[in-house]
Amino acid sequence: MQASPNYGQEEYPTYDALWHLKAMGILDQNNAAIGPVAPAEITRKTRVAMIDTSVAVAHPNLKGAINTDLALDLFSTRLGAFSYLDKDAKLGALSLNVETRVAEGLERTSQLLTELNDRLSHGARARFGGIRPTVSADFSVHGTAIAGLIGARPCVAEITRNSGQPETIALPYTGVDPNCEIVPISTNFDPDPEQLIIAFLYAELINADVILLPRIIPDPTRTTPELSHYSVPGHDGDLGSLTAAAPTSAHNTALWEELAQLIIAVSLNRPVVCAAGNANEEFAIYPANLADDHNGIIAVGALNAKGYRCGYSDARNVTVMAPSNDSEVFDRTEVRLDEQQKDYDGVGVPDHNSNFKFSSFDIISTDVPGRFGYSSSPYDAERPDAGLREFGSYFCRFGGTSAASAVVAGFLSLAKSAQVLAADADGLASKSWLLSKAQQHAEDEVNHMVPIWSGTPIFPDQTSV
Repeated sequence: MQASPNYGQEEYPTYDALWHLKAMGILDQNNAAIGPVAPAEITRKTRVAMIDTSVAVAHPNLKGAINTDLALDLFSTRLGAFSYLDKDAKLGALSLNVETRVAEGLERTSQLLTELNDRLSHGARARFGGIRPTVSADFSVHGTAIAGLIGARPCVAEITRNSGQPETIALPYTGVDPNCEIVPISTNFDPDPEQLIIAFLYAELINADVILLPRIIPDPTRTTPELSHYSVPGHDGDLGSLTAAAPTSAHNTALWEELAQLIIAVSLNRPVVCAAGNANEEFAIYPANLADDHNGIIAVGALNAKGYRCGYSDARNVTVMAPSNDSEVFDRTEVRLDEQQKDYDGVGVPDHNSNFKFSSFDIISTDVPGRFGYSSSPYDAERPDAGLREFGSYFCRFGGTSAASAVVAGFLSLAKSAQVLAADADGLASKSWLLSKAQQHAEDEVNHMVPIWSGTPIFPDQTSV
């Protein structure tokens, strides 16, 4: 499966859409799995709880990957609506970790845990008051790409082109762990602390093996630490104080604080993988910046197809780096430009050693079919009676530390699926195992630790090296 990024009239090299799996030693040059990952050796489905947007569950490569019985939407209702269950359905007996102690000492979180347990009790309705879950294609773009990187399955699909004649095509795309199950826990785009507390409590209750949060949490009480280093001419105070959010109520402030404590407590039971940010944040975004040696939070930075740190990702204060796309940089410390652009002009560009580090290779992942995805379709809607009309919009270019964190979550899931890492390994044990698999790459970089499944990583982009 090849990808060819065409930006306007530029000419870019084609590349393997699964290059990131080869860079981490999961696939070899022939796209064969390396190490103990044969399907016959998979004895259980590892459960990955994905706190993000909803997912396009009808995507051919995601069929069987999404646990549609447990998927929960917190966008639509306070205690959640089950995303893909019928509106009149009642919940069956769920296997829940009701003995969890993650809420101990957290007054409001304990109250929410009690409410959530009552909500999930046998016989409860899948929806409150008939309110529909907010999981349409309009809201599922980011989550669909993340889910594909974690656990997409190669498949065969039927396509009906304009001729009206059906034909069978292979869609050989795969995530890191195509044997896992993913439980989407969808929230809105500006979630409040209560919503996020419920999301983490739900992931804990359903005994997720891995929790992934591929985005920032907008806690108004926590600004990025480095902002306090910069003063603003003509103004009193530093940049951090000048850009701080308006004060919140005492109730909300307490909830935000309890959320931070809850994330740490949950991470001791199961690894919590977080994106580290896309603006060269020295200390990573929140909650990735909660990661330390005493918890199971894993902050993930990004490296490109040449094996160098991506232009937008800081390698300091992260746990590991993982493959993603790249971005251009032109400042006093680094020159990293895309020389393959048609209108690239090198006049005035200093001869800087870092310029060769740029890579045009993107991460390829699954996309919402049709017009709502990152990669749009010429058809407003797919015809239900005809299967696929075209498959170009079923895949997209993706990237950022979101993509990198999804790959790491899949890496941990694969380890548990293949019994390389014990199924009951807690957050600290999982993090320790991940670090044991990390190798230093690009010696001129700081903390450039990349998890490698087996063998030697294969970074495919050798242009300008």
